[in-house]
Amino acid sequence: MRRIIQPVRDIETIESELKSSIAGIITVFSHDEKIIQLAVTYVYLDKNIYIFLPDEEELFDKINFEVKAKFALLKAIKPKKIRTLITEPTYNFLSINITGYIRKIDDTKIIDEMIKQYLLKYKKEENSDTDNSSLKEIFIIDTEEIQAFEETGG
Repeated sequence: MRRIIQPVRDIETIESELKSSIAGIITVFSHDEKIIQLAVTYVYLDKNIYIFLPDEEELFDKINFEVKAKFALLKAIKPKKIRTLITEPTYNFLSINITGYIRKIDDTKIIDEMIKQYLLKYKKEENSDTDNSSLKEIFIIDTEEIQAFEETGG
C-alpha cells in the first residue's frame, strides 16, 4: 500500500471547507490535565473556530481555558487517479488542523452575533421556533496555526 500526502496551501479552499462542513473534533485539556476529545458543531469566522456546548454539558466546567487546543476536520473526497500509484487509490481525504488558545466568550455582543451565525448555518426553517438558551456557552479557538493536507492512498 502506498500513500501520498500533499499540503494544501490555498487558504480559500481551506476556508471554504471550514465554512461548509458541519462538525469537527476538538481536543482540549481538563483541569486535571486529562485529554478531552469531543465531536462538535461550530462556526468558522475570521480565521477562528467558535464552538457551542449545551448548558447541561458538564464538560464545559472541566475544560481548562487559556491553554492550547486543537480542532480537526476530515472530509472524504472521491479518489482520483495518480500516476505514481501502481493501483487505483482506495481513499482520498482532506484534513484541516487548527491550533490555538481556547477561550470562553463572555461578551454578550459577540455571543449574540455567534448565535445568529450558528442559526444561519444549522437552522432548517426560517420560521421555526428555536430555543437559543442552549447556545449561551460559547468558546473560541483563537487560531495561531492552520495546517491542511490531502492524502491519497490504496
